[in-house]
Amino acid sequence: MLDVLKEFEPVFFPKSVAIIGASRNPSKLGYQSLKALIDAEYKGKIYPINPNAENVGGYKSYPSILEVPDPIDLVIISLPPDGVLDAVKECAKKRVKGLVIFASGFKELDEQGAQTEKEMARICDEAGIKIIGPNTIGMMNSYTNLNASFAPIGKLSKGNISLVSQSGGMGTTLLSYILEENLGFSKYVGVGNRANVEIADILLYLKEDPTTKVICLFIEGLDKAREFLQVAKEVAKEKAVIAYKVGKTEVSNKSAFSHTGSLAGTYQLYKAAFTQAGILEVVEPSELVDAAKAVSILPPAKGENVALITHTAGPSLVITEVLERYGIKMAELSEETRKRIQREIPIKINVQNPVDLTGVAYVFSNLYGTVGEIILKDKNVDVLIAVYTPSFQPEIPLPAKELIEITKETSKPVIAALISPNTRPIQEKNHLEKNGVAVYQNPERAAKATANYIKYWKLKRKTQLLDIPP
Repeated sequence: MLDVLKEFEPVFFPKSVAIIGASRNPSKLGYQSLKALIDAEYKGKIYPINPNAENVGGYKSYPSILEVPDPIDLVIISLPPDGVLDAVKECAKKRVKGLVIFASGFKELDEQGAQTEKEMARICDEAGIKIIGPNTIGMMNSYTNLNASFAPIGKLSKGNISLVSQSGGMGTTLLSYILEENLGFSKYVGVGNRANVEIADILLYLKEDPTTKVICLFIEGLDKAREFLQVAKEVAKEKAVIAYKVGKTEVSNKSAFSHTGSLAGTYQLYKAAFTQAGILEVVEPSELVDAAKAVSILPPAKGENVALITHTAGPSLVITEVLERYGIKMAELSEETRKRIQREIPIKINVQNPVDLTGVAYVFSNLYGTVGEIILKDKNVDVLIAVYTPSFQPEIPLPAKELIEITKETSKPVIAALISPNTRPIQEKNHLEKNGVAVYQNPERAAKATANYIKYWKLKRKTQLLDIPP
């Protein structure tokens, strides 16, 4: 595995980056990619390549990569497709280590494009160059402030989730979602057409990457499915791997091929392969991030019985319905637990699961802590979801402190669904998540994240004993 780290080190941790096609025109990708690199506060050397300008973006420009006097680790090629092959040949002469190629119009277009891409791969294989792309939006590493893309992310936020996507649009959409959730990320790779770097290659690298805990995959199709399956099984033993596979219908299958030239294949085969490899497959793309958050923040789930505590019935009913639809069980509270809960509540209620504290929870916010602790001590309960709709009155506090305290006293996971049209939950969210409580601001999202989180640990326990036949 040391070879994998060594091979990709100049790509993810380059000491220098050159941009072939760097431009002063804001409408050009060569401008946007240089700006993205600068805005991310990349600390290495930057070399714009533009034969028609002496200075681009405040940096000395060179007419050719071959005229740069210093060694170059990573090159971003921001040229039309007809200029890419010549640029690749020059990069091979320069002995660069990695390429990011934005242009489309290769194997996903026609046979001529496929042949050009094949020739690029041959040249780079002989020169020991890794290609990210072509037909990619680029790649990023937050731990070296590297944004080798044309996505205007700004300064990169560090985290432990890495994302690999065949779609640039969905990749940046999911990445934006990660950043909006204030999770941060470790690596992002838009693999595009995968000229000589497959998803399996990136998985092997991320398996050894110390800053990656959870790997999210957006997959359109695979040309080397068996290789991917073997690698994914090994990686899934060490890291959580969560995937969304597009191409579940005949129409999307055809679209996937025309997008990146990927062989989408029969969805049912992928579904079975994911399960066998220990990969959690999610139903919707947005579930990738919510599931990744739960797996990265929460302790392992030892079972699948869920209990809810709430003060309002509606959102809890939504959660229970979604959980049931995803095949997750509601816990049956013990008689002793029911009695203990009733003793703590100042009014008479029908104690069942969900446990509805009613409006008195606004007056006695400590009930979330007291009752939550009782529920978590029940042997029939494996996961607790606390549902709370914050009041518009700022003097009524959220039970954040209470939830954090009970989390410290248990090895069972606690999930909070803080549901409100105002911004109050956002003020508490970061504090809760830093203390081990996964927070969602929508009942459906909370339920789906819980279901996927439970399914992941159930799958992991099951597949650790399985082996994939050769």
